[in-house]
Amino acid sequence: MARPLRVEYAGARYHLMGRGNQFRDIFQSQEDADLFIRCLGELCDRNGTMVHAWCLMSNHYHLLLETPRGDLVDAMKWFLGTFTQRYNARHHLAGHLFQGRYKGKIVENADPSYFRRVSEYIHLNPAAAQLTRPGNLAAYPWSSYPFYLAAPAQRPPWLAVGDVLRATGLSGDSPSARKAYASYMEMKHAMVARKLMETREQTDWDKMEQGWIHGSREFRKRLVENLAAERQTNPRRLVDLEQKRDISQEAAEAVFKRCLKHFRLDEAALREIPKSDPIKLLMAGLLRRHYPVGVAWIAEKLAMGHYTTVCRAMRFYDKPPEAWTREKQRILKFIG
Repeated sequence: MARPLRVEYAGARYHLMGRGNQFRDIFQSQEDADLFIRCLGELCDRNGTMVHAWCLMSNHYHLLLETPRGDLVDAMKWFLGTFTQRYNARHHLAGHLFQGRYKGKIVENADPSYFRRVSEYIHLNPAAAQLTRPGNLAAYPWSSYPFYLAAPAQRPPWLAVGDVLRATGLSGDSPSARKAYASYMEMKHAMVARKLMETREQTDWDKMEQGWIHGSREFRKRLVENLAAERQTNPRRLVDLEQKRDISQEAAEAVFKRCLKHFRLDEAALREIPKSDPIKLLMAGLLRRHYPVGVAWIAEKLAMGHYTTVCRAMRFYDKPPEAWTREKQRILKFIG
């Protein structure tokens, strides 16, 4: 499928998002966050880019940018490339840091409500992830929100706060305006917290008649281990889908660990192997062919990217090259 074209024009505003490769954490310390912010400042000097808001979560980022020169592609190419090089040098790494292409959504200029809502979404990300308590949003350090509450001399000179404040119905960058913005955002924070609680309660209520167990994860694990050890609990003969999934994944997990032992790997080393490596294809095909677990579970477990790679692994497993036919026989014998 063709990728959508980047729409560029002078004065365009964008909500930009990017995730760590294979969903891994990017921002592991304050130093990592500071490096990202320094690169943002250099981007503003280099391209004249305006930064209206940002929020860094452990494995992804959100940015609200404006490009007076209409040069989003050039700006982001330099920014992400520079940050990746410096990050990798700092952590003694190599290769991709981000997962695929960054996502960019254009924000309408004519109606300020869209701009306001995007800025709120970015600043409330820690609240939605339940990383901050209501009334304490400014305590999250990896966001531009605390700078909105600070005096101009205490914030990065390239951070543009005026448009967000005006879109919220406030005029100027005065102490009273900043105080009003803090009250407004804490009200939004409380709304997010209440919605999360209501959603969780509704979800719990809806689940009361679903599944096969009421209990903790540890209790579930003990039952699954006991049931999987009994012959009559062959997953193919179970009726309840959730029970079948639990027992199947328990068995597949055990086989996965034995496969790692057979190939003398650990999970960290497995993730470094290319997703189409014969070892991964053989393991994925074995798990999919002999255990009723989903392709998404296998793709995540073996770090194979998109689930379609598991579908290709089935063909490899069913008709492997001669050398891997012998390896297939050895691993089947090893795992019993």
